[in-house]
Amino acid sequence: MESQQLVSIAPWTLIFQICNLLLLVFLFKKFLFKPVTEILEKRKAEIDVQYAEAEKAENEAKALKVNYEQKMSNAREEADRVIKTATESANALSDTIVSKARSEADSLKRRAENEIELERRKAFDDVKNEIGDIALEIASQVIDREISQKDHETFIDDFIRNVGEAS
Repeated sequence: MESQQLVSIAPWTLIFQICNLLLLVFLFKKFLFKPVTEILEKRKAEIDVQYAEAEKAENEAKALKVNYEQKMSNAREEADRVIKTATESANALSDTIVSKARSEADSLKRRAENEIELERRKAFDDVKNEIGDIALEIASQVIDREISQKDHETFIDDFIRNVGEAS
């Protein structure tokens, strides 16, 4: 009886298994690893391109943001300058208008005071002339006749009435 060997090495089976393994490695390498590696490389290249584009877009956005902030700063400075200039010119214009108005008011006031003074002098001269005329008239009437007490009172009353009418 021959006992069966539990572990035995069959050279032909070993050779076929090694050949089979080598064939499978070759086929896997040719039809599986190479295409998968190519797909992974392509995908990696696409991702690198996307990262580069994203980084480029981010840099452009940062540059645009800096440019925008600079323009906004310049616009604020320009607005501040325009407001300051407008305020200064408005203040200068208001000062000119106020000084011109004061000058005109002073001129009108002086003219009115001169006219009032002239009118007062004219009225004073008129009253003085009238009083003189009345006094002359009274004196001529006194000279023309002798004055009695009653005539004297009448002359005084006439004089007072004439002075009242003159003013």
